[in-house]
Amino acid sequence: EKVIEPPAATCIPPMGSEVYRRQQASFQGETGTTRASSSKKEDVMGSVVGLVLGTRAATAAVVFLVTWRMLDFSLFSYHPVCMTLGYALMMSEAVRAAIFFRGTAGEDRVRKITKHMGLNLLALALVTVGFIAIYKNKVRLGKEHYQSKHGKVGLAAFVSTFVVVAGGIVSFKKLGIIEVVPENLHGLVKRVHRAGGMVAFLLALAAMQLGLLTGALNPVPAERVAQFAVAAIALSTLYFWYTWSDNGAYAKLDRDGKEQVTVVSHLVPRRN
Repeated sequence: EKVIEPPAATCIPPMGSEVYRRQQASFQGETGTTRASSSKKEDVMGSVVGLVLGTRAATAAVVFLVTWRMLDFSLFSYHPVCMTLGYALMMSEAVRAAIFFRGTAGEDRVRKITKHMGLNLLALALVTVGFIAIYKNKVRLGKEHYQSKHGKVGLAAFVSTFVVVAGGIVSFKKLGIIEVVPENLHGLVKRVHRAGGMVAFLLALAAMQLGLLTGALNPVPAERVAQFAVAAIALSTLYFWYTWSDNGAYAKLDRDGKEQVTVVSHLVPRRN
């Protein structure tokens, strides 16, 4: 098995994890250094878990408020409910999954990318239902489309979501579609997909904030809680995106999804 070592990545050679562990301990000079590093990592990951749980609590709050206050099974009500479920719940989880699976490799990475793709496809299905609902409702009422800031930003988010999901399907190497793209452009395709996904997600959250400003969610305290929750989701996601990165972990797969090169890395803060 050929092992490729990108900058700052840690490669596990074929000799086995136990030999690798002993080598790493000898490289660091003292086992105390290893223990200190492990303790620091545990502290950092503990704070990450706390932030993720907090973000999920914010997501639960906005989903509950929008569904409870707005779902009356009228044509219009499917718009805010499906958009909230699609973006605040499903796409929020998909974006976090994308940030964190960069610290994995091999079959574990493939499984997590598959989960990321499934969440995004479900999000796309939900927001499509929400889009159709508001479009038909406007037609029913004889109103023009995309006149408000909420409508314009929402349309941009919806179109961006389709483009990003299509890009994700292309960039998922196991599916083999990316092979039609020159190999020297594979990295660019993945980077564009990642950046585009973040843009689409933030546009969607901005559209949600603008929608909440219309007063559709009553009473006012519920509206303010929902606005705060959406802002918390956006800020925590930006924090993960900006602060965390991987050390170049990846697994090169052949067309059958079998691993050819294993590179293992741990998720670490950009600024230590």
